[in-house]
Amino acid sequence: MVRGVCLISAGLPGGSELEAVLLCCGLQVWTPQTAEDASIYGDALCLVIDMPRDTGYRTLRLFRDYGIETPALVIVDPGCELTVSELNCVGVMDVIPRDVGPLRVLRWIQSMYAAHNVLDQAQRIPA
Repeated sequence: MVRGVCLISAGLPGGSELEAVLLCCGLQVWTPQTAEDASIYGDALCLVIDMPRDTGYRTLRLFRDYGIETPALVIVDPGCELTVSELNCVGVMDVIPRDVGPLRVLRWIQSMYAAHNVLDQAQRIPA
């Protein structure tokens, strides 16, 4: 069972508070080195793209251009939020302003974990 999140963060000062929270919740956190490393993206519950200003939107589009369709959360600076429909990009669960804290991110990750559990159980049931 997948218990990991792919965290993409760059351009933010200091360490990632979000990474520490995810690790405390028992999740593995994978940080990619290149966009071409598709194996970790497919194994992750979701992508969490946490970048300043609107850089996360461009990064998400780059991932989609590479064919990586893992569900994604985009964390942006307050005031840079777009709605999911405005993004017009497949597989975006939410756009979250950085100042709301990690609980909103954790709720989405929890829902992805539950969805994976249901799908895994359905695949084990004989037809």
